Amino acid sequence: MPMTMKLKHIFISSFLLAGGLVYFFNQQTKHSVSIQEKELPIIVITQIIEHHTLDTVREGLMAELKEQGFGKESTNIIYENAHGNVATATQIGNKFASLHPKIMIALSTQSAQILLPIATNGQIPLVFTAVTNPVAAKLVPSKTVPGKFTTGVSDFMSPEPQLEMMRAFIPKLTKLGVLHNPAEINSVSFLKEMENVAKSQGIEFVYAAVNSTSEATSATTSLIGKVDAIYFPNDNTAMAAVGAIATEALKHKIPVFANDSASVERGVLAAVAYDRFAMGRKTGEIVVAILRGQKPQDIPVLYDTPSEVVVNEKTLKSLNLKLPEALKTIRKI
Repeated sequence: MPMTMKLKHIFISSFLLAGGLVYFFNQQTKHSVSIQEKELPIIVITQIIEHHTLDTVREGLMAELKEQGFGKESTNIIYENAHGNVATATQIGNKFASLHPKIMIALSTQSAQILLPIATNGQIPLVFTAVTNPVAAKLVPSKTVPGKFTTGVSDFMSPEPQLEMMRAFIPKLTKLGVLHNPAEINSVSFLKEMENVAKSQGIEFVYAAVNSTSEATSATTSLIGKVDAIYFPNDNTAMAAVGAIATEALKHKIPVFANDSASVERGVLAAVAYDRFAMGRKTGEIVVAILRGQKPQDIPVLYDTPSEVVVNEKTLKSLNLKLPEALKTIRKI
């Protein structure tokens, strides 16, 4: 064999050998990483839809976990968003079940309801947050008694301060347009209670369904000329479509009220709102307590998170309204 051919043959053999060694070491590295990830305690988090309010709760949760030593370096945190699709949320739940996590965290009522049977059957702790009525959602047996595997943080807020805030802006409020998704048990249960209080104050509810974010504009339009103001509760569908709701209502000089500061930032006039980042941190505290050995059934559901009245100054001016003197403390956006 000529010398040039021998050199060529040696070069090709060396190249193939080197490539094989690189592939082998890469596979070994991947294998060791996957083993390491499996050895870390798995924390799974799911969120029914993406909107600023739930995102802020999640940010507070992650900040608390990291601060308490349960960040991504020491745990395998897996987050999934269903993007408003219940079928996707169910698939996420099935995926989580196969992972056998140390703990599950659900942001929103629908997410928590989907994970509940997985928690019960697999005896996996489930911590929910941003759930308005965990009793009506059958996540816990009563307001004062957590479930065997479930506990968390509720964002329930008494109707009285919200109605008081609305009447401070609109003293002659008699008809209130209400936007909500009838499929969200958290909205339905809360609105029933709020409507009873509103009736005692001479306020009639006029409902418009928002089954998906694409229906937000038409639902808002359907209320124009029928109501003095519009309101939506902690309804994930409405909150995800707040920009469309606020824009359409403002065209017709109709004030919109909500339950969260993020909606006010997006154009809603005002809200009696919880500090959602603080809510996330409180959720994180519960998660950490369980990871350190405490049982969910020994941790009461938390209902009290700091709240404040938040007002959008630009919307206030556009509606030619003034800040009510009756409201003692107001944060302007």
